[in-house]
Amino acid sequence: SDIPGVDRANVSNLLFIFSFSGMEFSLTFLALDKFVYGPGNNAVLLSFAGLTMAMVQGGLIRRLAPRYGEARLATVGLVTIIPGLVVTGLSQNESMLYGGVFLLAVGAAIFIPCVRALTSLYAPADRQGEVLGVFNSLGALGRASGPIVAGTAYWKFGAATAYCAGAVFLVLPLILSLGFPKPDKSE
Repeated sequence: SDIPGVDRANVSNLLFIFSFSGMEFSLTFLALDKFVYGPGNNAVLLSFAGLTMAMVQGGLIRRLAPRYGEARLATVGLVTIIPGLVVTGLSQNESMLYGGVFLLAVGAAIFIPCVRALTSLYAPADRQGEVLGVFNSLGALGRASGPIVAGTAYWKFGAATAYCAGAVFLVLPLILSLGFPKPDKSE
């Protein structure tokens, strides 16, 4: 793209979605393998993650974004997700599992709306549809390919390796996020 910041936001989102969707796909396997979770326990775990995300997105983001900016918050989201993947993948008890999932949910709830907002803020009004269409298409690519790669890694190498590899992989979008330009909000 010829619009400053858009490519960086798009690639960051693609890499994030690739890694995060792999975790989402394999989380119930991890919970079953390590803690013998059935449908009920997994429903509670996923509800916990969903409620955490809803509270962060609904309560914190709109207050924090004007104060700190979406670029800085997107970075904070990634910094929160990385240890969440490690703790989840290495969890030895349910407290660690829930702690890791909490970090994952908080980080995703921060990163996702902030990187989407940045992409929108970077795009001029007459190119919003084009820019957000590419953003969503790349997200769909990550969501389709992430579970295949993460699932293969999970079954071949185990949860710890798959989740820690996902955490290492997220260093790439983290580095990209450090260079997000400040959006021009005057348009």
